[in-house]
Amino acid sequence: MNAQTILRLPTDPHISRARTTHTHRDGHGVPRNRLRFAPHEHLFFQGDPPTGVFQVVSGTVILYKLMADGRRQIQDFSSVGDFLALTFADVHNFSAEALTDVEVDFIVQASFDRALQENAAFRQGIFTLMGDMLNASREQALLLGRKCAMERTATFLLFLDSRFVDPVTGFVDIRMSRCDMADYVGLTLETVSRMMNQLKRQGIIELPQSNRIRISDRKRLIAAAGEPDEAEYASVVGY
Repeated sequence: MNAQTILRLPTDPHISRARTTHTHRDGHGVPRNRLRFAPHEHLFFQGDPPTGVFQVVSGTVILYKLMADGRRQIQDFSSVGDFLALTFADVHNFSAEALTDVEVDFIVQASFDRALQENAAFRQGIFTLMGDMLNASREQALLLGRKCAMERTATFLLFLDSRFVDPVTGFVDIRMSRCDMADYVGLTLETVSRMMNQLKRQGIIELPQSNRIRISDRKRLIAAAGEPDEAEYASVVGY
């Protein structure tokens, strides 16, 4: 594959507005374009045709779906290492919005498809990731369908801790708004705030600022999330 193929970006107008910092090949020899997005810029929108695959290099991306009545359901918060736009559909069924300053590697669809066909290690890694994504979807279905407000909030805080905790301080700087959190767990903003304040009063979490938390009692938070056993929960989230 020549340099012109690596440099050529899709005609999607949202991609075209992104800042391209450089191009390179990964460890599997797959050509990638490094792109930058500012907060609230979209990588792609629900209904757009797929033009390639993104992998998050830095920052956080919200994946959300708009329902017919205009309500928003956040499906995931993607961070470093996560792939976006892994789909076999003709259009994206959700939108991807930069929550913070974001850098991603963009792999054009033809290059991605070729790597899947020709590189067994790359293919196995993608299939493993897709399995993890399916498990995450099942967990969110349980979260929205069977858990009460406290269980949903506690589960989300454990998710934040597993993905974004500072290993030195133990604190999580919450990058998303309370509204984003509410849209993810299927509750109102007021309910999420009330549940978090209740966990703080009970000494289960520290909340020195509205956007900064630390788990004080992990065992009780796991119990509040409706999980039967700390070891079992750890095996699910990968502690």
